[in-house]
Amino acid sequence: MNWVQIGWMAIGVFLGVTVFKRAVPVAHRLVLKVRFWLRYGRKGKRILFVYSDSSIWKDYLEANILPRIESQSIILNWSERRKWGSRMQLETKLFEQWAGTGQFVPIAILFSPLGKVKTFRLWKPGENSKHGKLGLAKEAEQALFETVKQLPVAG
Repeated sequence: MNWVQIGWMAIGVFLGVTVFKRAVPVAHRLVLKVRFWLRYGRKGKRILFVYSDSSIWKDYLEANILPRIESQSIILNWSERRKWGSRMQLETKLFEQWAGTGQFVPIAILFSPLGKVKTFRLWKPGENSKHGKLGLAKEAEQALFETVKQLPVAG
């Protein structure tokens, strides 16, 4: 084997590893999305909604947002995550995959059967927020409601 062949082999291995590293996360997300649809999509559930017991938004969410989306949602309370246990493994993986890290609740994650997964982060840092903490993002709230209106009715 000469140096040219070794060079081409090294390039091939490098490209193969690069493609594999990029394909695995995409495949993982696809598998999670399919699992969501197999478990909930047929029942008309399209949204994973996660919020917490924060005094900043809990009452508002429970009075104004949850009633409008609950028929199409799986709802989790982040403050009760210790109770989720093994019965919520899929939901936890979905949340971790699409919510990311940091200030992530409240969040609505919409699973479309054919399109991309959409996330609606219903929080925003704001100077006018209670105690200088997070405030609700009205733009994201409206975008969520508009998207939910366009979803086909489960039947």
